[in-house]
Amino acid sequence: MDDRRWYRLELSPEDCVKDGKADQLQKAFEVMYISMHKPASAALFEWFDERAERNILYLSPLAAALVYPLIEHTGAVECTPPLTCDRLVLLAGDLRAAAGLERGVGDRT
Repeated sequence: MDDRRWYRLELSPEDCVKDGKADQLQKAFEVMYISMHKPASAALFEWFDERAERNILYLSPLAAALVYPLIEHTGAVECTPPLTCDRLVLLAGDLRAAAGLERGVGDRT
C-alpha cells in the first residue's frame, strides 16, 4: 500500500442500503480515527454519481492506512484524489484532508 495514495470504493444503492457497506466502512473508520487520537488529514468523503447511480467513498491516504485491511476486503482501489465540489461530503474525519484537492464540478475516476 502506498501511503500517499487515495482510495475509492464504488457502491450501488443496494450495497449501501441492503448490505450496509458504506455504514460499515464509516463506523470502522470512525473507531480507528478516534482510537488513533484523530490524526490530521485522515478523512472519509462521499460523492454521489447521479449518472451511474453510485455512491463513491473516498479515503484520504491516512484514512486508507487506518482501515486498510477492511478496504482491501471491500474492493476499494487506488485512485487520484477527488475533485472538490458541492457534492463531495465529509462523512468522518478531518476536513483538512480536502485542503489540497483541486476544485471541480465532477469527479475524477
